[in-house]
Amino acid sequence: MRKIRSHYATPEDFAAAVRDENALEVFTTDGYDPGEEVLLELSFTGLPGKMMVRAIGQEWHAARPRLRVRAGGTVMCAGTEWRKIQFLRKVATGDVKLTARRRHVRLPVLVEIRWRLRGERDFETAALSEISEGGALLLTQSGPSVGDEVIIEITPPGSARPLEILAVVRNADNPEGVGLEFMARDMGGVHRLREVIRRLVEQ
Repeated sequence: MRKIRSHYATPEDFAAAVRDENALEVFTTDGYDPGEEVLLELSFTGLPGKMMVRAIGQEWHAARPRLRVRAGGTVMCAGTEWRKIQFLRKVATGDVKLTARRRHVRLPVLVEIRWRLRGERDFETAALSEISEGGALLLTQSGPSVGDEVIIEITPPGSARPLEILAVVRNADNPEGVGLEFMARDMGGVHRLREVIRRLVEQ
């Protein structure tokens, strides 16, 4: 999947780039084709960190210096990815305040996993989204509570053996699930997690 970057000089520029019908205007010299799925890295001045969003290219054009037109175009987003754009627009307009910078950039994925409470045997099937070395969003309607320790079982693409990761529920503010912090603090666990994330993003 091609990665493209779009930086907006001001929060107002980003807010103005959000269009109706799930479209976003992007400014990037990284070209893409109509219908191509891309990994979009968004940032604007004042945003503490970057947001990664999956999008579908709609149109792209090269820069036209004589007409003072920047390279870029529009992309389309849907579902959870569009909700990320709407959240960023609220940040840009001041409706939501962000002060803490994430240690790790979260990458947009959607992968089926199994999870269980630590100390219990029965697994439930769910999905992970927005994964990073630090944590992920667990998409489940029967989610655990804040402070609960859970075991996440992920089978990386191309692997026959699942990887178990210990995590702690840190927030339950998302209507689609709960926010997890991974507890893989040993270096072997971190390296395995990085490899899983790489495979998930590139699949």
